[in-house]
Amino acid sequence: MRAMLLRLSCFLLGCWCAAALAAPPRVAMVLWRGETEVERGFRAHLAERGADVRIEIHDLDRDLGRLPAVLAALRADPPDLVYTWGTGVTLGVAGRWNAQHPDKHLQGVPILFTMVASPQETGIAPPTDASPRRWVTGVSHIAPLAAQVKAMRSYLPLSKLGIVFNPLEANSRSNVAALRREGQAGGFTLLEAPVPIGRDGQPDAAAIPRLVRDLAKRGAQLLYIGPDNFIGNHRDALTAAGIANGLPCFTATELEVRDGEAMFGLVSRYDMVGRLTAAKAQAILLERRSPAEIPVETLERFTYLIRLPVAQRLRLYPPLPLLRYAEIIE
Repeated sequence: MRAMLLRLSCFLLGCWCAAALAAPPRVAMVLWRGETEVERGFRAHLAERGADVRIEIHDLDRDLGRLPAVLAALRADPPDLVYTWGTGVTLGVAGRWNAQHPDKHLQGVPILFTMVASPQETGIAPPTDASPRRWVTGVSHIAPLAAQVKAMRSYLPLSKLGIVFNPLEANSRSNVAALRREGQAGGFTLLEAPVPIGRDGQPDAAAIPRLVRDLAKRGAQLLYIGPDNFIGNHRDALTAAGIANGLPCFTATELEVRDGEAMFGLVSRYDMVGRLTAAKAQAILLERRSPAEIPVETLERFTYLIRLPVAQRLRLYPPLPLLRYAEIIE
């Protein structure tokens, strides 16, 4: 009887171990505003390749104040990979490459970021002359600024570019600084309109129409929508003010053209960003590669989008050469 019980115990232990070993890797997604086309592309890429991965969602619902509780849960039950969406979320989870705090940031778990506009400029990725981060890699979704400026000028002349931005966002500040440098090198003036901060310590969305009107008076020919969560949330107010003042909007992100009234943009398709992110997750989880071995990248090809009804309202019809390769949204 003892021998039988021993054999049964060993059998059950072996079954439990086999089940544990066969358990799929677990990915904890820390999201800014719920699942988007990026996550759908991520899931589709893994499914098409037969990768068995368990995904759990931690949605901050645009509130970074929820992040400490999420981090506490991830420390208590570490996943195999943490997926972070956007600059603010990634900085909150991983910290800067040279300023990590064990009590504030997650350590010892692979972190894979996506939808980060300027990984190096915001300190998420180290400078090119420094060693890569041991636990962190990811994907950026923004086309190089030189390519964006070329895309603007392929549609209309550019000597004065206007931008309304949230001065509280690190990614927005770094984008404005980069645009300023690009303007100095590329022969255009950047007209800056930071959104004023209200008594509650938050940017005042009600000021957007006035800021756009002022940019038009200062001679802006075009409004630029960069990687800015606040402006993204209030894109309709910005684009409506632009149209009212005869100013088209160019965007570096997809939603402002597909779901808004930005006239045109050079963008990364969100589903393709998700697929590139999933390829890196597959390398970490299934190929057992270290994040330090996997470079931070952006897509190799971008999509030129034109929203034709907005162009018609502004009487700024696309030049014929653009129609050969642009995606027209009617």
